[in-house]
Amino acid sequence: MSQTQSRKQKILGDVKRKRRQRAIISISVVVVLIGIIVTAVALIPHTPPQFKLNCLGFEPTTLHVHPWLRININGQGVVIPAAVGIANPVFNNPGVATGGSCFEPLHTHDGSGIIHIEASDVNSQYNLGDFFSIWDETFHSVIINGAPHPVVFNNTDILGFTAGSGNRVTMSIDGTNSTSANYASLVLKMYDYCSTSNGSVSPCSPTAGGDPYYGGQSYPYGTGHTIVINYGA
Repeated sequence: MSQTQSRKQKILGDVKRKRRQRAIISISVVVVLIGIIVTAVALIPHTPPQFKLNCLGFEPTTLHVHPWLRININGQGVVIPAAVGIANPVFNNPGVATGGSCFEPLHTHDGSGIIHIEASDVNSQYNLGDFFSIWDETFHSVIINGAPHPVVFNNTDILGFTAGSGNRVTMSIDGTNSTSANYASLVLKMYDYCSTSNGSVSPCSPTAGGDPYYGGQSYPYGTGHTIVINYGA
């Protein structure tokens, strides 16, 4: 082999070696950048929901009641999620939100359908529409049969299922169909479900045991009430 050919092979080898080195360096840089980006995204604080009502600064006991809401779509129950109305929820038990950075006056701790209503004034008029607004502000949608649905509620639409073609939206209270022209206006403080007598069993357990609080006086509306929203023929 001539000296010229040897020099060419040496030069070619050097070029290939430098290309491999540059490729390794480029790959290493990309891996490092990906790691930095992933870490940065993980460290970005999650923005809490923009709730319509002020957060509770403490757990007031002047008004503390627990309505039980159930939703059925074509006979299938819809799970109302845990942590509605709770920002940055902390789950100390599976499926049970026991803490968070903000609690709305209407919120849920689990998926039982029990709504916790807490306020410093027995005259508070929180209604069913308020709860759906807070639900929407918390999660923006609900998964039904694997598909997302909007969190909406009125007399002709429940979670994106609209009245028509023989289907309708109805609401019953304690088994009696409501004739209200505005279901969402139902004031919830009058419909406590949980009490000492049934607070140790589902759906009241484990987060809603005990009797309702009502400004230091006996709760005037009785307990054991149920609210059911149905969609179907």
